[in-house]
Amino acid sequence: MFALVMTLSACSTTPPPAAPPIQQSLLQRCPTELPSLTDGTGADVSLTMSSWASQYHRCATRHNGLIDALETRLEPRE
Repeated sequence: MFALVMTLSACSTTPPPAAPPIQQSLLQRCPTELPSLTDGTGADVSLTMSSWASQYHRCATRHNGLIDALETRLEPRE
């Protein structure tokens, strides 16, 4: 009898809502190589450092967005 009650109660529950899909733009890998210095002048160093900072910020934005999306999926639902 207990097994019958448990079986019927399992059928009456609703499945949890599906998790929203992760944005495709968040699933891009960060570049593995950075631009290198060419001649070591102040202008070259400034441009290279600016390029590095730009790549870092683009990658960090995607990485943090992916972490936020995954944390949202892992939060307990009521």
